Amino acid sequence: MTLYNFYLFNPKGKCICYKEWRRDRKREMQEEQEFRLVYGMIHSLRRLVQQVSTKDGQQTGTGLKFVLNSDPEAIGIPELLKSIYQIFVDTVVKNPLLDTEALIESKLFHSKIDELVRNHHAFI
Repeated sequence: MTLYNFYLFNPKGKCICYKEWRRDRKREMQEEQEFRLVYGMIHSLRRLVQQVSTKDGQQTGTGLKFVLNSDPEAIGIPELLKSIYQIFVDTVVKNPLLDTEALIESKLFHSKIDELVRNHHAFI
């Protein structure tokens, strides 16, 4: 089990945070192109799930999308995402000097995410 990477997209589809812990293959495209492809895939999957499922998914009221790529066998991912969201609220949303839709440059946010993920039992 492992945790690979994390994307945070603003409501307009711009990646405002990217963290990578493990990548088995070299990136074959520009980073911005990868971000657009991941966002498009998430958007399409969400629309498909809405059509075939009666269960509600978890989504922020502001339209932010938190994406954590993990091993399929990893457990505790929904709880981990909730913890990441709480870190976002505590370090970005509650900071009046930061724009919640702009690139997140807060060292506190990044260090807390790193610490949380690296201490998670699915992280190898």
